[in-house]
Amino acid sequence: MAEANRMWASASFVGVLIIIGLPLWWKTTEVYRVALPYDEINAFDTDSHFITTELVVLANDEKTAAKMAEDIAKAFEQSDIIKLKIRHQKLSDSLRQTLDMVADEQEALEEVAAAFDVTGHNTFHVVQRRHLFQNVWIGGERVAFFRDLKASETLIRALSSWVLQPLLLEGARSLTADDARRVRLPSEQHLDLLMTVVHPRPQKMKVVFDAPAVLEDYVGSFVDELSYLHNVTLKSQWLHLTEFDFQAKQVLSPSGPQWWVSVEADGDEEWELDGRGLGTIRLAAYILPCDVTPLVLHDRGSRVEAAVPAFMSPKWGGVVLLNPSCEECSKGQYVVPVNMLMGTFISQLRKLLGITDKVNIPEAYLLPLDSVSPRLWELDSLLRLRTLEQVTSAQRSLKSLAKLLGEIPNIVITDKVGSYIQSAVQHAHEARVYCERGSLVEAHEHARSANAAAETAFTEPSLLALLYFPDDQKYAIYIPLFLPIMFPVILSLKNLILWFKGKPVVKEKTD
Repeated sequence: MAEANRMWASASFVGVLIIIGLPLWWKTTEVYRVALPYDEINAFDTDSHFITTELVVLANDEKTAAKMAEDIAKAFEQSDIIKLKIRHQKLSDSLRQTLDMVADEQEALEEVAAAFDVTGHNTFHVVQRRHLFQNVWIGGERVAFFRDLKASETLIRALSSWVLQPLLLEGARSLTADDARRVRLPSEQHLDLLMTVVHPRPQKMKVVFDAPAVLEDYVGSFVDELSYLHNVTLKSQWLHLTEFDFQAKQVLSPSGPQWWVSVEADGDEEWELDGRGLGTIRLAAYILPCDVTPLVLHDRGSRVEAAVPAFMSPKWGGVVLLNPSCEECSKGQYVVPVNMLMGTFISQLRKLLGITDKVNIPEAYLLPLDSVSPRLWELDSLLRLRTLEQVTSAQRSLKSLAKLLGEIPNIVITDKVGSYIQSAVQHAHEARVYCERGSLVEAHEHARSANAAAETAFTEPSLLALLYFPDDQKYAIYIPLFLPIMFPVILSLKNLILWFKGKPVVKEKTD
C-alpha cells in the first residue's frame, strides 16, 4: 500500500508539472501579437494611385466642344496619375452672345459662374470665348477661356503645367525627391507659423511695425483658404540685439558702395529663431544695420535681381532682408514697407506649402494674383498633391512596419497597435476609392487619417517592450529555474512506467 501511495504521489507531481506547469509557463511567457491584415498591407501598390478629375468643355457649337474634348483626352490618355472624366456640351445661345458682348474676362467669368456651378473641388471648366487677346486665359476661378480649336495645343500645355500638374503628382508618390518636394514642408495637420522680426540695434533706430496685426491681416486670410489642409497657428516675436553673421563684402557700384552677400552661404545658415518643431514655418524679417546697407544678394558673383533681398531654406522657412534708406538711417526711424515684406513672405509661404511657381506659356495668359489668397484651382492641385503624398506615405509606413514585425517575432503587437494598423489600412483603402471617384475632399480626409494612424503605430513605444529580450535570453533565465526540478521527475518516470505495467520497481540502493 505504501508503495502504491508513493507511486501515485509521484504520478500526480509529474502530471501537474508536465500537463499544467509547462503549458502554463509557455503561455505566460509567449509574446502577445494581435492578428494583422498582412495580406492587405502586402498588396499595397503605391505606384498605381491615381486621381479622377472632372473636366467640362463648353463651346459655341457641338463640333468644337467634341473636338476640343477629344484633343484633351488624347493628350492625357497616357497619364497614369490623372484620369480625366471629360464632359462636353454646347453653350446656350444667350450665354454665347453674352460672352461675345462683354469686354472684360472677369465679367465673362461671372456670367459663366451664374450659369454653371464652378465652385466644386476637382472640377474644371474650359469655356470658349472668341474675343481673347491670347489663345488661352486663366484666372483665379476653376475656369479657363479658349479662343477656338487652334488654341487646343496651348490649352493642353496650360492644363498640364498650371492646373493639373501630373509631373508634380508623380513626385508625390515617388521616393525620388524633385525640386518642389525638397522645398515644401511635409504634410502636417497642425502647423505653427512663426514670424520673427530681428532688430539687431534697437538703441540706434526705432522701427515702426505692428507685427501681430500685419501677420493676421495678410497671412491670416491666406491660411484661412487652406483650413481643410492645415490648421495653422499664427505667432510673432521680436528679437533684439541679435546679429547674423552674413560675411558681407563691400563692393563699388555705379550707384555707390554696396554690401554683397552670397545666397548659398545664407541659404544654409542656422537661424536661432525658436520654434524648432517639425510642423513650424519660420518667416524672418531682418532689419539690417545702417553700416551694412544697402545689402544685396549675389549668386556665383552675379547680383540677384529682385525687388527685395530674400532667400529660403528648404522645409524651414524664409528670410527677408530689410534695407533702411540713408534718410531713414539719419532720422533714426524705419517704417517697415508692409506690402513689400508680406508680399515676399506670401510668395515664400506658397512654395513652402507646395504651391509652385508657374512657368510662362506662349499665347496663354495667367491672371496675376490680386490678393493674398491662392487661386481656387491651385487649392485643388495642392489637395491632390497632399492626398497622394499622405496615402502613399501611410502605405509605405504600413509595409515597412509589417516587414519589421514579420522579421522580428519578439516584438509585441498590442491591441492598441493593432487598432491603429487596422484603422490605417481601412482609411488608406477608402482614400484610394475616393481618389478614383474624384471626391477629392473626402479622399484627403481619409488619406490624412491613414497617415496619422500609420505614423502612430510605427512610433508606438510598446513595440519596444520585448525587443531586447529574445528567446535565447528567455531560456537562459528559466532553464536554471526548472532544470533542478525536472531531474527528479525524469528519473522517477522509469519506475512509474514499470509500476503501471505491473513489473517490479527497481529500488535505489542505500548505504
